[in-house]
Amino acid sequence: MNYFKKILASALAASCVFMSFGGAVSAEDETAATQVYSGEFISEYVSEIVEYLSVFAKDGVTSASLYKAGLLEALKDDPELYDKVMTAILSSIDDYSVFYPGSKETDEFLSELEGTIGGIGITMNEVGGKLVVGSIYNDSPAEKSGILPGDILYSADGTSLLGATVDTAQSLIRGEIGTTVVIGVLRGGSESPLYFTITREEIAEKLSVAHTVLDGVDDLDGTPRKVMYIRIYSFMDNASAQFAEAMSDAEKEGITDIIVDVRDNGGGYLSEAVAIANNFLKDGDIIVSEDHKADMFDIVYKSDNKSEKKYDLVVLVNENSASASEVLAAAIQDNDAGILIGTRTYGKGTVQSILPLKDGEAMKFTAAYYLTPLGTNIDQIGLEPDSTVENTYIPFDHSGFSDFDYAAVYEQGMSDPNIAKAKKILAVWNRFLGNTDDPSFGADLADAIQRFQAMHGLFPYGVLDLTTQRELYKALVETQELVDEQLDSAMRHYGIAPSENK
Repeated sequence: MNYFKKILASALAASCVFMSFGGAVSAEDETAATQVYSGEFISEYVSEIVEYLSVFAKDGVTSASLYKAGLLEALKDDPELYDKVMTAILSSIDDYSVFYPGSKETDEFLSELEGTIGGIGITMNEVGGKLVVGSIYNDSPAEKSGILPGDILYSADGTSLLGATVDTAQSLIRGEIGTTVVIGVLRGGSESPLYFTITREEIAEKLSVAHTVLDGVDDLDGTPRKVMYIRIYSFMDNASAQFAEAMSDAEKEGITDIIVDVRDNGGGYLSEAVAIANNFLKDGDIIVSEDHKADMFDIVYKSDNKSEKKYDLVVLVNENSASASEVLAAAIQDNDAGILIGTRTYGKGTVQSILPLKDGEAMKFTAAYYLTPLGTNIDQIGLEPDSTVENTYIPFDHSGFSDFDYAAVYEQGMSDPNIAKAKKILAVWNRFLGNTDDPSFGADLADAIQRFQAMHGLFPYGVLDLTTQRELYKALVETQELVDEQLDSAMRHYGIAPSENK
């Protein structure tokens, strides 16, 4: 595709240009005129024409004016191009800018932030062109089914999620409460997906923030010491209110040692992160700044906290802590209000704005960068924790489990000690939640076995056959148990031995 480039070079050399698109048309030209060109060819061809005209056409003609004229005229003649054009415009900004073509897509996106959509209870982040599972909400369908943080999303109901955007994946995974979705994931570097059939539930406000009191003993004087542990799953529109409940409980208990866990948290509303950070900063401290293309739109968020309360604060972060999580962590770190423990964060330092359009449409677009209180842009860089700590895995202690007898096949309605063995093994992965001492085979066990079989490439029919028995015990022996070194390090910060926090 050098036709116009050659003309341009010749024209510059001769300082004289003459082009004629009229005149007689030969039979060969007629054949060429009917040739069908690819979209890529036409796109490059028009680009070269625009480049040429922007140099040699009269004053006032620019590449931008030519593209605008062509685009608007094409839309007048063919309004059906509108959705395609809007999608292309938004996606050209960056991976986080999206066009929502109707009220259904817009409502689903807003419901995700408001925490009321039927879903499976996960957050996800785009890493290296793949969608990686981040937080898994406590007692969610995803947790009960066996989805793990770090799993790569492979498919949803047979539609590939490899290379998909977060918004595309969410639209496929979410749906009417009570319906099912089959999720495929890649785990541990394997190229063979695991499949989970998951029933959608309402992912409501109870899942935004969770908190609990961790008890320990001070290493120095042996006195009891309490730590308030607060896990933020996502910065939905109720996160700061729920965080305030956790802080109120800490106040009632007289607790000033606080652990805030934003690991695997992909973000949410900036305003919620600002409100939570406000709990720990002094009045007037900068929390975060928005750096816009036009300076007049820049915003500096500052703390208005009048409380004199002092906290010993640790924020746990990892490579999946992104966006609003990084706003909170940076505000704490730059203002010396606490320390960060974990691994370098994701590095999403962009601010997205949402603008409603006609007929329920909306566009989400990157409008600015956010800067840390010290003025640092961490986009694609992330935050370096004050103490870098990696989590580890150790073999699961299966000494209390006995192998199957491999003497029979079991199905619903039967009773046998081997059935109780299956329940006990499945309970290790939270795939069976009933009484593990009960030797009877019910529908709940059949469902758990069916899910296990689907995950491990076995025929998923819910019968405890010999092959499934062998695979169950083999999977148990190979199970790795997470050692949360990051949380242990946080407890050691308070002078509490990790063993006392088990």
